[in-house]
Amino acid sequence: MDDRKPFPVKPLLVFVAVIAAVRLSLSLPVMPFLSPSLLAAALFLYAPLPRYRHRGFPAWARATDPGRSVAIFSLLAGAGAIAFFLFVRLPLPPAISPYHGTVPLTAAMAAHHLLLVALPEEVFFRGYLYDAFEEAGREPVLPVALLFAIGHFVIAPSPFRLLTFFPALLLGWGRKRSGNVYVPTAIHFLYNLFPSLIGGSP
Repeated sequence: MDDRKPFPVKPLLVFVAVIAAVRLSLSLPVMPFLSPSLLAAALFLYAPLPRYRHRGFPAWARATDPGRSVAIFSLLAGAGAIAFFLFVRLPLPPAISPYHGTVPLTAAMAAHHLLLVALPEEVFFRGYLYDAFEEAGREPVLPVALLFAIGHFVIAPSPFRLLTFFPALLLGWGRKRSGNVYVPTAIHFLYNLFPSLIGGSP
């Protein structure tokens, strides 16, 4: 007997609206006080709020079993580093493998990737959308990874952006095994710094 609840249509509509708003912002005149990246971060962080207004503090925002979280982080960090090192050395066209040389790492870049990219995206995808699919009785890792890749592609269309599906699977697994968004947020942040920490193709 199928005990699944209705498909999470409302969260998907929220996803479509957020991605459309971010995509539209890229075609508007630049506003110094509201850049597209700042708008995206705000939408990803605050769009989930109505869902949790009456439910209280979400379980994925609670830091439990830190030892387990550190172990999962270490495993995903190592696996991601090996995968990235091998990927950038494959003879792929630039449209799929755009990393060349080492990108200088600055404090501003690190803050941007943590506060405007990793944290808000993980709250939205591995927090809000993950919950929506799980509560509907569906395995959330795969569909959320697909939405993650689709969102990246729609905002900045390129074949490379579709490849975000694969690290998103690891991020989803990190959420599943740790039970929180802190592990996928830390991993997301680390993965975004790999072009600086590991470098691209020679």
